[in-house]
Amino acid sequence: MSAARARGFAIGWTTTRARRATRRASERPSEEAPSVDFVGTILQDVRKGQQGFATRLSVVGADAAAVDGCPVVGDIVRIAFGVETAEGEVLRDDGAEEAVTFEVGASDVMGNPLFKAFDEAVRGMKVGEQATVSASGGDYDPNLLFSVPADHAEIDRLRAEWSDKGGLVEGLTVTLVNGQPAVVRKMEDTRVVLDANHPFAGSDIMFQIRLLGLNEETDG
Repeated sequence: MSAARARGFAIGWTTTRARRATRRASERPSEEAPSVDFVGTILQDVRKGQQGFATRLSVVGADAAAVDGCPVVGDIVRIAFGVETAEGEVLRDDGAEEAVTFEVGASDVMGNPLFKAFDEAVRGMKVGEQATVSASGGDYDPNLLFSVPADHAEIDRLRAEWSDKGGLVEGLTVTLVNGQPAVVRKMEDTRVVLDANHPFAGSDIMFQIRLLGLNEETDG
């Protein structure tokens, strides 16, 4: 089995498919060189023993050299963010949810790569500016979509593992015997179809971040 990761979208935030957004090329910072670019493991569920997916995270649009007026470690920032596919399909509107507030530098101890990307992005932004965090799972490989007999030992193992967690069902992300995750695409009487591609394979996910406030005074 290849070490490629599983396909299936599970960001952990609400991802209502709303509309297909059309943006002018000049509005998309994707052609700019990323100011931050690293690989981290995201989308894991420790409580269920699920492994995460190695994902390339890039921050574009924030000025890494900016200092004056930009957040520094210890500052409290308030952001809004939207989520969409690279093709422009909106998964979360940046005004659909309440703003998120966090302390700059907290990602250094949290160990969450996506949070780290957000944290790095705001350090090069001023209030009112926008940056993009892209999360890429590489190309989709159809060879990693495969069928396993329903009575195979691996399927028996997975059924036993999930017997007290809702059972083995379609759409579930499981960890295979080799330690790699896969998504259950189809459950039939004689076979189970598994997909070992990364959740974002073939279509990057873009987080559009806006810096709304910096060290704002709060009541109480």
